Amino acid sequence: MTDYMVWLIPALLIIAGLVVVAGRLLWRLRMQTQVERAALQQAQQESTAEQAEAQNGIDILARCYLSGQLAASEFALRVAVLAETAALDPKYMKDTAIFTEMAAALAHIPIHQAWKDLTPDQRATYGTEMALLEGKYSDRLRAATAALLK
Repeated sequence: MTDYMVWLIPALLIIAGLVVVAGRLLWRLRMQTQVERAALQQAQQESTAEQAEAQNGIDILARCYLSGQLAASEFALRVAVLAETAALDPKYMKDTAIFTEMAAALAHIPIHQAWKDLTPDQRATYGTEMALLEGKYSDRLRAATAALLK
């Protein structure tokens, strides 16, 4: 029996050590899971807030466009940026697709300082091109704008 006790005591100590290590690992896993859940919940809240801000911004832009305070080109570019930066709900994204399409058609036109650096003839050429695009997309923009405001 003493031969077994010689082996039993170290075996029990090893098992006790393994139980302690397993317990610590389980505790760390639980803490890590809680931290990840909290981070995910915060990210979802931020995403929801970002979506609400984007939709509010799009609504304001839409009202400005319909009242004539904003040109169609600028409206389309701004809505496209807002729709892309905030992961909007798929039904809303369907209504903003026309703005993304028009923004892609306008993408080659210089903006900000590059626009200011253009010659008057170049500005006139781009202005004519923007006017043609605005005419081409006008009906679809108004329909999409009305759908967004509903």
